Amino acid sequence: MDADVCPSREPPSWTSTSRWAILAAILLGTFVGTLGNSVANVALSAVMDAFAVPLSNALWVVTLYILFFAVLMPVCGYLGDMVGQRRMYLLGVGLFTVASLSSGLAPSFPWLLGSRALQGVSIAPTLPAVMAIISRTFLPAQRGRAVGFWALVNGAGHALGPPLSGFLVQHLGWRAVFLAGVPLCLVNLALVWRLVPPDDDRAARGFDFAGASMLTLAALGLMLALTQSARWGWYTPRSLGLWGLAMIACAGFIVIERRVAVPFVDLGLFANRSYAAATAVIAAQLFCLFGLLLALPVFLIQVQGWSTQVAGMLILPLPLAMAVTGPLAGRVADVRGARWTCTLGMAGVALTTVVLLSFRPGGEGQIPWWGMAGYLVAMGVGMGLTQSPAAAAVTRVVPREQLGVATGIFHMCRFVSGTLGSAVFGLILQGHGGGLASGFGRDLIVLAALAVVAVLAAQGLPDGQVAEEMHP
Repeated sequence: MDADVCPSREPPSWTSTSRWAILAAILLGTFVGTLGNSVANVALSAVMDAFAVPLSNALWVVTLYILFFAVLMPVCGYLGDMVGQRRMYLLGVGLFTVASLSSGLAPSFPWLLGSRALQGVSIAPTLPAVMAIISRTFLPAQRGRAVGFWALVNGAGHALGPPLSGFLVQHLGWRAVFLAGVPLCLVNLALVWRLVPPDDDRAARGFDFAGASMLTLAALGLMLALTQSARWGWYTPRSLGLWGLAMIACAGFIVIERRVAVPFVDLGLFANRSYAAATAVIAAQLFCLFGLLLALPVFLIQVQGWSTQVAGMLILPLPLAMAVTGPLAGRVADVRGARWTCTLGMAGVALTTVVLLSFRPGGEGQIPWWGMAGYLVAMGVGMGLTQSPAAAAVTRVVPREQLGVATGIFHMCRFVSGTLGSAVFGLILQGHGGGLASGFGRDLIVLAALAVVAVLAAQGLPDGQVAEEMHP
């Protein structure tokens, strides 16, 4: 057996039906959390009017949620390993319910920002908990398929969020965007309380507060540097200060973890070849996805001349294709291994991007709608073949007692890399020489190159033979 792989114990003798019922219960929380992110964008204009704030301030309604959600996942995953992932999940969704009520009833803009920050904090435990509960509920032979349904629900939340938000804002007002999730949260709490068994294998260890603080500060500094430098200027004192803070905190984290007896993160985790490969693949995938989703609407509207509505319809096949492909990709990965599906997926992303480049998007020609739609469907399939197998691979190659913090770091890296992708693609798009059309062409070249990097990284993932050896 591959030395990186740590076999999992046989899950409790639940029926197949009860396992999928547990999955449905915890994925409802995933759907609510994804909606919490995707519905806010459309409501920004109404929030600006209601509180008389400029766009630069209103953007924090979106930014704070993502920021706290991303940087706190490792800490919440670690605490879940200690006190129980089910308990952390229930605590998170309970606080999210309160924060959603507070957001919808906010009497002032600062109150709304505080409530959105609390939403981000409270939803952070759910993703590590979902992956840990899947790991102890499903056998390795079923785990990829289960994580594939997580990808399906995640994609559905992203796809449904904007149109649902538009409907609610138009007919019920912006407050309904936040209040609509409260009934779903209450149903979710009841289902998880009833269906998910209590944890029976908590990790008995202390909490390395210094290491956890340094990692969180490093991630927070990096995320703020990426999001704010584009507004302040990349070489302003404030931007350089954030970059410096992130680097110092990262160095401090490494020093602390090497010296403490019970570290927050065992640095040997990053020497785990399969775990490092899965993290690199997912980071490259989200870098490409977030970057493309930033550049594509600008290109379609300002360069291709399509209306906002048409541009939105053209982009929709990308998240839909990802959502539909997720469960199939997970099922194939259970048989063939994550290496095969991730290699195929990111190779497809690279090849279809090269085909789109043959239409010369950096030139004066018009890309036909069918060409763009076909490219985005192929892109969604490639991304869908990558997302759930890479996430499922982490549950197979990390010891169960480290799974919470390992999945937290894995998903934190996803969002940090996605934020970096948005920043880089935005800079390239607005770069000098050739205007937006030429900038979009350069973005596509970067996307294809990163997809090739992901293909190379995928060679470190488990293959089908390893997956078979892990069966109890």
